[in-house]
Amino acid sequence: MKKTAFIFLFSLLISITGFAQDRLKPGAIYQAGDEIYAPMVGYKGIIPDGWFGTLPQGEQVFLLMPTGNKTGYMFINANAMPLSQLEEQWHEKLQVTDEITISLKGKPEIEGNRMTGDFEVAGAKEPYKGYAVAIDGGHGWTITLALLTPVSVFDEYKKNFDQLVASSVVGEPTIGTIYGDFNWSEFLKNKYLMSITVGGKYKEQNEIWLCADGTFKSKIKSKGFGTAGKSPYRGKKKGTWSAEGIGEKGKLRLDFEKNPPVVLEMEIKDDKIFINGGRFFALQYEDCQQ
Repeated sequence: MKKTAFIFLFSLLISITGFAQDRLKPGAIYQAGDEIYAPMVGYKGIIPDGWFGTLPQGEQVFLLMPTGNKTGYMFINANAMPLSQLEEQWHEKLQVTDEITISLKGKPEIEGNRMTGDFEVAGAKEPYKGYAVAIDGGHGWTITLALLTPVSVFDEYKKNFDQLVASSVVGEPTIGTIYGDFNWSEFLKNKYLMSITVGGKYKEQNEIWLCADGTFKSKIKSKGFGTAGKSPYRGKKKGTWSAEGIGEKGKLRLDFEKNPPVVLEMEIKDDKIFINGGRFFALQYEDCQQ
């Protein structure tokens, strides 16, 4: 059974990833007992016993699978809608693949801020069964947790799924955008910042190395770097640095040993770093102690 089943079943998804140290990272593997944290939608949960999970690169649904050579799936996603609207979607019969369809069995049960329902799976190579729990957090987001397994192991995996549901907390989102808790001071530690400008027969390359101990070195070729006029920061320099700001924008201060300090405007957009409006590449730098 493909994970697309519940991706199609619950639409209007928003990615619950980001750059924060504690929240979900695409491609990372989360083992049993690890916390799942999605601050944009206000969700926290714990990977249940006997399962591991990941957010596949480019996907918006967190996928869990049993350890070992077993078949079964759990899904966690976020729906920007109330339970009443989500219930309407649950009543639709969906064609998942050319062979597989998913249908709600009867009417879902709603108690308080939760909705549960059983699902029939038709067209799979072996008998499958589905079950889902939706939790309305009361702040614009409803989190759906779904179990999809062969009928032969449903009762066993339902116990693990109940662990996941019991650990799940849905509350008020703590950030409003994907970079809402982006910490510039932490991000810039041990980073190599580099920009290249090519025009005609010339090439300008600006480089800054930032170490976690607060020191930096730079190699600047741009004439106007850090100032409106002729830059005094050209060539090889060194000094200390500091950064401030939480969110999409921040500031990087460079205190040069023999030049006045300069404050650079930092911004992150679409996973790209900009300094004073110009694109810079940010790479991990591991040679600070050498």
